[in-house]
Amino acid sequence: MGNHASLPTVRKKSSHSFKRKSHKRNLSHTFTLPDVQEVDMQLININSATEEELMTLPGVNREIAKNIVEYRKAIGRYRKVEDLALVKGIGADKLDFIRPEICVLTRRNQSRNSSRAPSFDSLRSNESKSLSRFNKTLDINTATVFELQSIPGVTQEIAACIVTRRNKKGKYNKLNELLKIKGINRVRLDHIAQYLNAPSDIDAVSESSTVIAETQTNGLMLMPYINGNNYSAQCNGHIPMNGTSTMDVFDLLSTYSPRPTLSEIFKYERNGEPALRIGSWNLDDLTMDKASNLGIKEVICMTILEHGISLLAVQGVNDVFALKAICDELNKPTLKRVSQWQANSQDWSYCMLDIPGAHLAFLFDTIKPVPIDMITLIEGPSASKDYCDMIVGEFKIGQTKAQIVNMSIKKWANFKILNDKFDNLFEDQYVERIITCMDFSRCEDIQDPLTLEGMIPVFPSDTVTCFQTDCTVNHTANISTNGRFERFLTGHKNVVNKGLTHLAIPKGWSWNGPVSPNLPIWVELFVKSKNDLDVI
Repeated sequence: MGNHASLPTVRKKSSHSFKRKSHKRNLSHTFTLPDVQEVDMQLININSATEEELMTLPGVNREIAKNIVEYRKAIGRYRKVEDLALVKGIGADKLDFIRPEICVLTRRNQSRNSSRAPSFDSLRSNESKSLSRFNKTLDINTATVFELQSIPGVTQEIAACIVTRRNKKGKYNKLNELLKIKGINRVRLDHIAQYLNAPSDIDAVSESSTVIAETQTNGLMLMPYINGNNYSAQCNGHIPMNGTSTMDVFDLLSTYSPRPTLSEIFKYERNGEPALRIGSWNLDDLTMDKASNLGIKEVICMTILEHGISLLAVQGVNDVFALKAICDELNKPTLKRVSQWQANSQDWSYCMLDIPGAHLAFLFDTIKPVPIDMITLIEGPSASKDYCDMIVGEFKIGQTKAQIVNMSIKKWANFKILNDKFDNLFEDQYVERIITCMDFSRCEDIQDPLTLEGMIPVFPSDTVTCFQTDCTVNHTANISTNGRFERFLTGHKNVVNKGLTHLAIPKGWSWNGPVSPNLPIWVELFVKSKNDLDVI
């Protein structure tokens, strides 16, 4: 049918003193405190302190305070004071100096504002204990400040604001109206809603709980793609999440799915010379359902961006619209991490043949580090169809043309015969530069190396390019170049094996699964050759 290509468009202490009367009652609600030792109340809780509060500690400046908060976000919370030694700028010596002034106590009635990201601990660590204290929910329209503050996550200030607004505006009709209260966001509301009720919410309880019981997976409805099955037909209706949107929940999951620390941020140059990276990745049955999983989408896009890949040969694409969804996210990011990556040109394109059984494609940055344009995209020679699937893309990279071969070897392919088949693959055309991206993930066994005619593999044949627990063959991908392209190699290459999982991706009956059992690989090339005789 032809080519299917798309070109996308100071800590404060109270100085007030109160003279107590002779009887044993509290004079103010301010003195209704949890059962905590008095000395602990004078310490800074590093699990909830703001940057300003942390800066009141001796030797802690703004930068260190920020590092403490950021590290807290990454790990959820500090389990013990000693954890602080791992924060950049602290260390063992400074920790010993500030240890008498800090604690990790988790207090139920915490009145100071917290700058940390919402954590799983804050949402459910004491859930069973809390639920046992509430035999029934509180009526939001009759509950007092004292009763409201007994709810985990509701501070004195928040409780007072709830009652004050009720007195001024009238009764609450829905719990969602609490979002207008300062200090209550969607995540906090989702947590405290289980202890409250409002008139219009009571009638919907039984119906909503029935729907959730039938369709929830681990309490979240994020992904219709689970173990290769499409469950979207079973859950066409809106799933109520107590005011918490899918994106809010996904942001929470992303907080606990940290991106890896890179050894370098590739800036499209090497030794002062412009350079680019070409990669290959089998995305393992990439369907539209799979691409709709926000975790899948984030991991794919961030892996490409973090490693500075300009052109990616993709295998395992079952739906061209799934590839388009990835390309669209790169061009018009909707996910926080993708949108915050400043080096993204947001000018990506993709191409894939519109033929039956097609699953090979290219995804490329049309701007960085030099303009990349696709000239032609054709199917591989018919003589090779019994042994592999192949597409050949001719690209203009900068000022020079190059051919990128994307091929996936079939299950029972005979490598010796396949090598012979490729002896004269390019004999009818003058090709200066050839890169072959090879996928062996369907092969049962690889006994002979696939060298092709005059092609030089970038990675040794014993290189592990898959999650070993998922693959029968460890070496599932390689990239090879011909002699003309070998002169452009910078010597940098990589098998990406970190940052490929996400809590939003299913892993059997658990979470934190990988995007694919196959690892992405890339090779780096100079835009100019080493002897400056040529330009890509």
